Amino acid sequence: MQDPPNPTPTVFIPEGDVKVMEDHVSGCRGRVRMPTRPRQLAEEVHDGYENGMRLPASVLDGCSESFVAADEKREKASTRFFADTGLMALLCRHDRVLWLVNMTSAGEKQHYSLALVKQLFDHLPPDMMVGLLYDIGCQLERSCRKWSLLDDSILSRIIFGISVFHAYGHQWPCQIVYHPRKCAGFGLSDGEGCEHLWSALKHLIPVLRVSGVCHPLLYLSYWY
Repeated sequence: MQDPPNPTPTVFIPEGDVKVMEDHVSGCRGRVRMPTRPRQLAEEVHDGYENGMRLPASVLDGCSESFVAADEKREKASTRFFADTGLMALLCRHDRVLWLVNMTSAGEKQHYSLALVKQLFDHLPPDMMVGLLYDIGCQLERSCRKWSLLDDSILSRIIFGISVFHAYGHQWPCQIVYHPRKCAGFGLSDGEGCEHLWSALKHLIPVLRVSGVCHPLLYLSYWY
């Protein structure tokens, strides 16, 4: 059943744009195949730097294992019982919502965050630099460089960082590189605006838990 049209302006990125990004990510990952190497003892495996990254692969692997959000296959909500499984938000420096993405998959797929980033750069001058604070910013940059998920015209203008609260779950070398207090340009930005947003919206959970498919998005559109 199709949702009724939303008569109000919305901060949600259209589902079609999200699907385009999902197909793009799938295509990039399928097109670039990493060479396989024979099984070796842990001490014999060469630990090098991947293309464009400032941290060894072992450090990035350690960060990936520390966060549920970095595991795209980890189910946070069942798609069997819920049509919508969550929200992802892009906020400005002043913690104001710019855009939201409605998540419909069980895991936190990277194409959601990339759809938000693409939407932002579509509305910026072509020479503007952007500091992007994300819970797993190191993993997002790694994927973008490994699979060429973003055009160089966008990737070259992003300074990746990790939000302050989540930084302490990362490996120490990762904190040296990605902590906003150690990166020029972030000032006192903490990157935790989304946590404030989820706290402000939590009272809607019991109201919308048993609502129809179209009601949560319509209600949130009115909210913003």
